[in-house]
Amino acid sequence: MNQLNLSGILLLGGSGKRFSPSFPKQLLKLSGKSLYLYALESFLKSSLFQEIILVCHSNWISSIELDIKPYEDLFPSTTIRIIPGGQTRQESSYKGIINACHDYVVIHDGVRPFVSEKILQENVKALKTFKAVDTCIPSQDTLIKKRNEHLIDFIPDRKEFLRGQTPQSFQKELILRAHQKALENKITDATDDCQLVLPLGEAVYIVEGSEKNIKITTSLDLFFAEQLLKANVFNLDNNINGSIEGKTYVVTGASGGIGQEICKLLEQENAMAIKLSLSSKDYPVDLSNSHAVSKVFKELQAKHKTFDGLINCIGYLKVSPFRSLSHEEISAQISKNFTAIAYACQLCPLEKSSHIVNLASSSFSKGRKNYAIYSAMKAALVNFSQALAEEHPDLFINTVVPPRTNTPMRHKNFPGEDLSTLLDPKQVARKIITILKSSSLSGMTIEIN
Repeated sequence: MNQLNLSGILLLGGSGKRFSPSFPKQLLKLSGKSLYLYALESFLKSSLFQEIILVCHSNWISSIELDIKPYEDLFPSTTIRIIPGGQTRQESSYKGIINACHDYVVIHDGVRPFVSEKILQENVKALKTFKAVDTCIPSQDTLIKKRNEHLIDFIPDRKEFLRGQTPQSFQKELILRAHQKALENKITDATDDCQLVLPLGEAVYIVEGSEKNIKITTSLDLFFAEQLLKANVFNLDNNINGSIEGKTYVVTGASGGIGQEICKLLEQENAMAIKLSLSSKDYPVDLSNSHAVSKVFKELQAKHKTFDGLINCIGYLKVSPFRSLSHEEISAQISKNFTAIAYACQLCPLEKSSHIVNLASSSFSKGRKNYAIYSAMKAALVNFSQALAEEHPDLFINTVVPPRTNTPMRHKNFPGEDLSTLLDPKQVARKIITILKSSSLSGMTIEIN
């Protein structure tokens, strides 16, 4: 038996009461994308499953239908079905199993976004020998059995205990029988499928899980997930095989150090870079002037119809105490660091699944002395990009945050710096090209180290 007929089951039925009683946590956004979609992507990309069943509350079926439409087009060989869940996790799991069309099922919590392909493969491999498989990790904390609310009963040896995760994988006939037996015994609130199998006397094999395979239960978990995703963003996408050959991108601020390098790399990848700036040879434009921006994009649209991406590198820094800035200098920093980018994002005609990459600065995280306006506008840009990603799930919208970079604007404001301590703008450009080749990142604030 080399190939198993597999149904993947993602449980999305929880109400998420620790977040909001009116909105399930599975549909909360993690970097601009619904939480459960990360697990769905892992299931689809593994190519292990003939079908994937999403079990959710009936109130959210229409929202999920919209979410998964792009995946149905990208993975036509895998059937994705949505079914209404039950009142409890046990009931939802049972409904998913009953509806499964294949001999083996892999059941996973939709609020565990970082399930790896390795974990899925190890589960399926074990299913070739065992009828039940659990995913577990060691406990790093001491375990306590309490006598009551205030007294310890005893402290067991933690080496004998593991923390259970999902996925859990089963021969369908076995797990179906386990659920039916539990109902006969009036067990209706089980939070784990393996605990229903054990009373049948069937061996449950253990597959090693991962500390990263976290379950999102609280707002703090969601924050931690954001940091995990941010830390691993390029690890996740370093193996992509996407191509930008033949695509067309608009680059604002293309005459600056980073903008110039981006245009060079685009051309090396046989993509077209349309350069917009005051000094642009082909399309000179004041990007802080809405009428001028509207005019240039109408001209470009008549020639190119739509574009595959917009990369905003425009920026302006004036290092000076805030009270010494003229009103014109304040206005210039606001308009060039934020307003111009907002106009470009609003008016640039983009294809579905196109990219917007906005270039911010490490100063976004904390207001900096002598460039308060610049810091504030970079913080605004990060928030703007995140909000835009939620408004436009059909696009990939991200912010790139480089540290101090070797650019003419940097030299002008900080003369005499040791150039060896500055980032090469080519590195920033390469990261941006990587983002353009990806098809999974959106709503991310990507800090370059």
